[in-house]
Amino acid sequence: MAEMRQTRSQKGGLPLVGQKPAVTPSKKSKAALSAATVAQTPLGRRMIAGAMGSMTAEASTMWLDTVKVRLQVAPAGAPTSLVGMLVFVAKTEGIGGLFGGITPALLRQASYQSIKMGTFDPIKGAIAKAAGTREGEAPPFWVLALAGGIAGAIGTVIATPTEIAKVRLQAGAPGGIRGALTTLHAEGGLVGMWLHPSVIPNVQRSFVVNAAELAAYEYTKSFLVRTLRWRESVWVHVLAAIVSGLCAAIVSTPVDMAKTRMMNGDCGSNMITCLS
Repeated sequence: MAEMRQTRSQKGGLPLVGQKPAVTPSKKSKAALSAATVAQTPLGRRMIAGAMGSMTAEASTMWLDTVKVRLQVAPAGAPTSLVGMLVFVAKTEGIGGLFGGITPALLRQASYQSIKMGTFDPIKGAIAKAAGTREGEAPPFWVLALAGGIAGAIGTVIATPTEIAKVRLQAGAPGGIRGALTTLHAEGGLVGMWLHPSVIPNVQRSFVVNAAELAAYEYTKSFLVRTLRWRESVWVHVLAAIVSGLCAAIVSTPVDMAKTRMMNGDCGSNMITCLS
C-alpha cells in the first residue's frame, strides 16, 4: 500500500510528505500574462477599439453629418429640410459633396475618440472612489456623467484643429484638408489652431454630449444586465448605444449649432450671439 501511495504521489497525485507542490511553467505564464493584461492591455485596447469603431461610424454617416452642417449654416432661401438639403447638395456638388471633410473627420475621430474612450474608465474609477463607491458596485449616474464629460472635453481640446477643418470643408470651403489647416494657421498661428474662439463652445458641447452619451450608455447597459438580468451580448450594447445616441443628440443640439457657426466664422466668438 505504501508503494502504491508513493507511486500515485510521483505521478501527480498528492505530494510526498515535506514536498512542496510544483508550479508548472504554464501556470507562471498564465499569471504573467494575466498581470500584463491588467496592467497594460485594457487602456490600449479601449483606445484602439474606440478609434476604429468611431472612424467606421464616421465614414458611414458622413453624408448625414454634412447635411446637418449645411442646414446649420444655410443662408436665407436654402432648403430647410433634411431631404431637401440632401438632394440640393447631391445635385449641385455630386455625391462627393456629401463627403467633404472626410479626411479631417477621420483624423479627428482617431485622436478624439481614442483619448475619450481610453480615459473614461480611469476617470470614472477615480471619481467613484472619491465618492465612496464600493468595489463591484455600480457608480451613481452623476459619476458616469461627470467622467464622460471630462473625458470628452480632454479629447476635444486635443482634436480641435481637425474638428474645425472638418466643419469648414463640410460647409463648402475649398482647398481640402491642407487648405483648411493652412487657413486656420494663418488666422491665429500654431497656438491659435487650438485656442480658436470656438474651442470653448466646442468643449462645452463635448462635455454635454459625452456626459449624456457615456453616462446613458453605461447606465442603460447596467440596468439591462443587473436589474433585468439580461445576458450581456451584442444586443445589450446595441440597445445601450441607441439610447445614449438619442440622449446625446437631444441635449447637445443648441450648443452644437453655436459651435458649427463659430467654427465656420459666421457669428464671431460669442456663443450667446450664435445661439440667438
